[in-house]
Amino acid sequence: MKLGIASDSLGASTLAEAFKCASQVGAEGVEVHYSSAKDIRALGRKKHPDELKALAQEHGLAVPSLALIGLCRQPSLIGDPKTIADSQKSILNAVTVAAAVAAETVVVPFYGKNALEVEGELTRAADALMELVESAEDAGVVLAVESTLNFNQMRFLLNYLGNSGGVKICYDLGAALVRRLDVASGIRNLGPEAIAGVHLKDVRITEGKPPDFDVVLGEGSMDFRAVIGALRAVHYDGWIMLETPPGDDPLTSAKKNLAFVQQLLSANAAT
Repeated sequence: MKLGIASDSLGASTLAEAFKCASQVGAEGVEVHYSSAKDIRALGRKKHPDELKALAQEHGLAVPSLALIGLCRQPSLIGDPKTIADSQKSILNAVTVAAAVAAETVVVPFYGKNALEVEGELTRAADALMELVESAEDAGVVLAVESTLNFNQMRFLLNYLGNSGGVKICYDLGAALVRRLDVASGIRNLGPEAIAGVHLKDVRITEGKPPDFDVVLGEGSMDFRAVIGALRAVHYDGWIMLETPPGDDPLTSAKKNLAFVQQLLSANAAT
């Protein structure tokens, strides 16, 4: 398994700073987050792939995935036809960039205003993704769906899309735990063939209070030993991407979180 970190987890104001910080903390790759409408528009710039490749080469890092976080600011793939069409174009731009920089996945998140909360929204989103599958497959890029869906709903989505290699699941540990799902069982349920990537984060769950994601790894409610054990059990060998809060000292926080996962992987390999 390879360890990367999300650009948003590094407290950097620019991509150049994010790549520099990722290199300093010892990550193997950077998942580039496009968190605003402006960020997503940047995917249409002709020079953007070259900029990413230059940063990756300068710092000796991979760019395994691009995450379109900004899609969550509106009902991007579940709203009106124009909104869906505009969002599909943004996803295709991301696929083009991903192919150019040898990124394996484009993460398509379904949270916030783009969350799938009723059955009709799930079907609408699946139909919107269906129109993008062939382009993703042709480019050699996987659309990685990240959501609050339960495991049966994830399976429904993949089955609806024909279990194509062009669409898989970005398995977000925190989202699963908040839904009171058995995180480790979910990994075994989906299997490595359906998981395009893993977003590693912790969350503190306290009865009567909202979930607290502002915690470093190991200080919340996640059973990371069970998670790593499940990933080993299904022979997952893809990317584990730290999607952790930067804290007051992003470099120190990132180093601590990365060391935590490295220790877990090392301990699990020895058992």
